[in-house]
Amino acid sequence: MMLGAENINQLFCGMPNGCEPAALLMGLHWKAEAATLDYGAFLAEMPIAADYNPYHGFGGDPADDVAGRFEAIFPEPLTKWANRYGRARNVSGADTAQLKDMLTEKNPIVTYVTVGFETPVSDDYAFGRALSNNHAVLLDGRCGELLHVSDPIDGAYWLPVARFEKAYNARHWAVELL
Repeated sequence: MMLGAENINQLFCGMPNGCEPAALLMGLHWKAEAATLDYGAFLAEMPIAADYNPYHGFGGDPADDVAGRFEAIFPEPLTKWANRYGRARNVSGADTAQLKDMLTEKNPIVTYVTVGFETPVSDDYAFGRALSNNHAVLLDGRCGELLHVSDPIDGAYWLPVARFEKAYNARHWAVELL
């Protein structure tokens, strides 16, 4: 089953660090929410963390790449932001079987993985330890041992569950759009 969410390319839009908002907007649009907002307008409404802490909001500017900053937004503030437009819940801790069940319910899921689904690499930041190769994609389909992702960097494609888990299982972070 495949939902067929749109794909927003963050790099085409000049946002090297805009994966979480792109993945979220793809899912919201699929749910017919935030329909009047394009990616740029959506970013203008994004909660920014004054202390650059992604646990409080977006830690910087998605158009910038500043050494020592972690330009991202983590699940809790992303969920709060998503709930401005529709219904979302932080399902961090869910395993792949649970994610597949959510997809069966026709709920796209923003999942935190790594760029290119590579091996997770951690580093220390002012707010604590985090994956330096952090990335977020929208899960919008499943077929046997394949998951369909709409990736804000690499487009839409099918991915083996085992490869997805290599990156996802480092944190088990996800936000389901209800």
